[in-house]
Amino acid sequence: MDQNISLFLGLDLSTQQLKGVIIDCQHNIVAETSVKFDSELPLYKTENGRHICGNTVTAPVHMWAEAVDLLMERISSMGYSRRICGIGGAAQQHGSVYWAKQGVEALSKLSSKASLNEQLEAAFSLDDSPIWEDSSTSQQCRQLEAQAGGSAGLAALTGSAAFERFTGAQIAKIKQDNQEVWQRTERISLVSSFVGSLLTGKIAPIDLADASGTNLLDIQHGHWHKQLCDSIDSQLVEMLGPSLCLANETIGSLSPYYQEKYGFSSCPIVAFTGDNPAAYAGFESIGGCECAPAIVSLGTSDTLLLPLADYPYGESARALETPDGHVLRHPVDPARYLAMLCYKNGSLARECVRDTLVPGGSSWEEFDRVARRGGRLAPRAFGFYYPMAEIQPRAQGIFHFEQSHDGDILVPSSNRRYRKVAEFSPGISDARAIVESQFMSMYVDCRRKTNSGGSGNSSSSSLKAVAVTGGASGNEFLQQVMANVLGADVYVVAGAREQALSMPAYGGAVSAAKAVLGAQHAGLEKCRYALQLVCSPDGAEHDAYLEALRDFEYLRGRVEEDGRV
Repeated sequence: MDQNISLFLGLDLSTQQLKGVIIDCQHNIVAETSVKFDSELPLYKTENGRHICGNTVTAPVHMWAEAVDLLMERISSMGYSRRICGIGGAAQQHGSVYWAKQGVEALSKLSSKASLNEQLEAAFSLDDSPIWEDSSTSQQCRQLEAQAGGSAGLAALTGSAAFERFTGAQIAKIKQDNQEVWQRTERISLVSSFVGSLLTGKIAPIDLADASGTNLLDIQHGHWHKQLCDSIDSQLVEMLGPSLCLANETIGSLSPYYQEKYGFSSCPIVAFTGDNPAAYAGFESIGGCECAPAIVSLGTSDTLLLPLADYPYGESARALETPDGHVLRHPVDPARYLAMLCYKNGSLARECVRDTLVPGGSSWEEFDRVARRGGRLAPRAFGFYYPMAEIQPRAQGIFHFEQSHDGDILVPSSNRRYRKVAEFSPGISDARAIVESQFMSMYVDCRRKTNSGGSGNSSSSSLKAVAVTGGASGNEFLQQVMANVLGADVYVVAGAREQALSMPAYGGAVSAAKAVLGAQHAGLEKCRYALQLVCSPDGAEHDAYLEALRDFEYLRGRVEEDGRV
């Protein structure tokens, strides 16, 4: 293999777009391209890449397939297709794709004379796939928990208590509510393995890290949990595929369809994983930080990934007292785990606040200006912003609290009183409140996962360094508030326009390079990218946030009670 011309492609099928990142043997980015679903594929009439009907949130499977065709065509027109020597990647977690028998057969017979969608028109028993924003499966969640003896029991087995967006509950709902669809379903893919299936021309295996987001994986032993799967359907293990893999394993070669249609070579395809594990793998390939950092992704959803050397749940684990985060298998290291905290109301919630600042719309510059004015709010006021049903806490709505000497809400641990208000008083901004609230939630939930639960203002959260990614990662105001709340140094990727870089796609490309180059790869890791320290916490500000944390946590508990969905 000529290392001077060899390139590797990473794909990321996220909620709003399909992104492609091309790297060389040293992991340097050569090119990027993307397909934005709403604007470039308007036929599907999506809003931010999905269809919303109450608590049911789906995305058109054919839209994803058309996006793959379009992106591969663009890579060909850029002149890179023949040089691609390996492909890896990722996709949004928890979503599921339902293959009909004719779809499984059509995959192996793809012709370059027609498009993917023309050949896969009848491939799916369900045309709209449930995705991670769906929260319509509460009944099925309780059924899964009952199989494991409760939420803590399910978390001990699978790494997570039952969550509505997790694939197991979604599958159970489809079987219970739509027998016609279920009877036509031959195989089930996660969105990540669906992309791998399109590329290889056969149903691709699911990887362990993404399988961790199903509530169906025996996470410590690395196989499907038969009792949980059988509680949904006795054939479910076969429908999912009994063999699981790591995200650095080769699962096949690129289908002749892409070779003949777009000029690609018969290159290896490395297993696709979830976007969050892939992003972590991408960051692990970049140096510049003395300790293994946590990863905070500020995107459609906000996500925190924290490396764990050991499985945190056991029969006596106090962490099971608050099993509201998730534990995943590491995407490429079978001996390690990741803790994942996911918040559905991320950038879109910040945009909702931004757009209320000025009649007729606002800008991020205006958001920053308003948010900076007056400094820290906590513990003077707290806001909680969940326009969509939130994952943790399980609540929906917008909630405002202001400290008041005659307030009717007493926080026992601090003796401070608060009152719930419809809107903040003049001088208190939602722009500042939402930023503080989002990062304080991360701190609370991270501490619960790594410090055996409990409340109070302990600073032991295991956060020493945070690498920030996603669309809002370049915002200096957000960076500094994050550092002050979390008490951690904040890093970004230097040497790349990281705000535009998809770390899941980059991680997939790196996995492909490592898999293809093998032993040659060790001597080639001279990437020009590095994690660059951009800010450190202000000690006094961090102490103030810690002191306010007991009030925040108490009020968030009240919000969960009042706004439970």
